[in-house]
Amino acid sequence: MTSAVLIANPTSGSYLPNAHNIATIVTNLQSRGWQVELKLTNAGGDAAQIAREAVAQHVDIVVAIGGDGTIHEVIQELAGSKTALGILPSGTVNVWAREAGIPLDLLHASHVLFEGQIREIDLGKINDHYFLLMVGIGLDGEVAQAIEKRPAKRLGVLGYLLMATWLGIRYPAFRVVMRMGSRAIKINALQVIVGNTQLYGGMLKYTWLAKCDDGQLDVCVVRKRGPLGRLLVIGDFLRGSKQRSQWVRYETGSEIKLYTRKAIAIQVDGEPIGYTTTGATPTVITVVPHALRVVVPQTLSADLFSTEG
Repeated sequence: MTSAVLIANPTSGSYLPNAHNIATIVTNLQSRGWQVELKLTNAGGDAAQIAREAVAQHVDIVVAIGGDGTIHEVIQELAGSKTALGILPSGTVNVWAREAGIPLDLLHASHVLFEGQIREIDLGKINDHYFLLMVGIGLDGEVAQAIEKRPAKRLGVLGYLLMATWLGIRYPAFRVVMRMGSRAIKINALQVIVGNTQLYGGMLKYTWLAKCDDGQLDVCVVRKRGPLGRLLVIGDFLRGSKQRSQWVRYETGSEIKLYTRKAIAIQVDGEPIGYTTTGATPTVITVVPHALRVVVPQTLSADLFSTEG
């Protein structure tokens, strides 16, 4: 018998419109012999606590009902365990669902839970913080920090785009030294994206060659550009143009050490987590191979997975 804990936030804007579908999904899973429990959060950190308890109880699958922020909180507890992550996407962008080929409709997504497969994928780690998708250092980190403090956060993607536009034109480039193995790369950057997967914000791909199970992280450094050049960069990335490579430096590695002269804002899977360390102490980003078990469709994207299902 498969055991599962479903985690949902009853105060999120997506919960009430989906409450009937969630109840239907619980009934459908139970009719297939699953042992299912729906747990609702009451405060920040509850999702992590519920996931932690599920791991301790050897639950087979923890299902995050929500968006990438909910997933990010849950994976902190699932990393390195036998408990798999399932999702019923109801967030604003749902990047992981889009990448993994999981339907955005909850009822259709629920079919992946009992018809899909469990795969092991990598996680990234920055200091003691796991990430599934990516780390952004620089402009997008600053946008995430700014959004967190302002009413624009309630506007979702629109609020992010407005803030990115406002900050993007005038954000100053910063000097960064990247150490990858024996190599030291010095560059003036607008932002550094370290990706475990490819899709960024649901719209474009900075780390377009990334695989989520290859034991590597992909690094895309957007070089210093003027206001017009920044618009050209975004245009090429939105179109997926081959010319995008001329604006960036692209690397891969299992460990990236970043040295910055001043503290630079960081976002992890869209969540602001602080700033880079400065001086001789690096900000360290590593890959943790096969750290997370995930429920995904039987047919996988060859772009994202390095091995066949």
